[in-house]
Amino acid sequence: MNLKINNVTIIGVGLIGGSIGLALKEKTQIKITGYGRDIERLKLAKEFGCIDNYTTDLKHSVEYADLVIVATPVELIGDFIIKILPYLKDECIVIDVGSVKYEIIKKVSKEIKKYKKISFIGCHPIAGSEKTGFEFANKDLFRDSVCVVCYYEKLASKEAYNKVKTFWELLGAKVINIDAKKHDKILSKTSHFLHVISYLIVNHVGKNKEYLNFTAGAYRDMTRIAASNPNLWAQICMMNKDFLEKDIDDFIKKLKEIKKIINNKHRLYKIFLKAYKLKIGYGNKVV
Repeated sequence: MNLKINNVTIIGVGLIGGSIGLALKEKTQIKITGYGRDIERLKLAKEFGCIDNYTTDLKHSVEYADLVIVATPVELIGDFIIKILPYLKDECIVIDVGSVKYEIIKKVSKEIKKYKKISFIGCHPIAGSEKTGFEFANKDLFRDSVCVVCYYEKLASKEAYNKVKTFWELLGAKVINIDAKKHDKILSKTSHFLHVISYLIVNHVGKNKEYLNFTAGAYRDMTRIAASNPNLWAQICMMNKDFLEKDIDDFIKKLKEIKKIINNKHRLYKIFLKAYKLKIGYGNKVV
């Protein structure tokens, strides 16, 4: 699979950026440059095998890149994209990996349009972990996953889209192209809202630390993602607040309904059975 890409720059060599680097180095001869602000962390990322070289000079990191991957915390993505635009060569493609798409695309679209020969495509590989840092990077992280791509003709060429699609498929992902707002609406339900609930469960149970001695599988399974970076998830929730607020309101409504029928075994059973059938019959299949 020929990407026709020789040089890739990863801005933010953490779990996702590091995993991309490991996968590319296994499957291609592409040269990978890592950019960050902590030189010691970058040195370690190179030793770990995520990147070939590194720099703390933003201009130097991207000036020869055919593809730039912005994998910083979500609230910084738009600013980094705008900063690097003057340094990019013609036909360079810029992608991000943030789990919120609309606000990022809205922020950068006006600036991107000034650079006719540069393409930007918002991406979200739906893969990851509650862990952070390149130390937890995995070359197989994207295998059998879904990567959402938000392609707009005004922001990217069709050739750039085809390269980006090929890029993610090379890493093992199934590419789905959808509108940014649709992405954010879906991810609010399937990810962002679930993180909110997980954090709240930990706070609810942990009000009395003695209770933590009586937790087992149910607590573990419901709260694993509460070990995710709190600052990162506060950013994500804030940037997708419109959809998230609606999902929270809907869930409160459902909780109130459950409260009203908590003494009605038959009605509770019907609600639980519906969920049971959905989980058993569908599970975590990728369609």
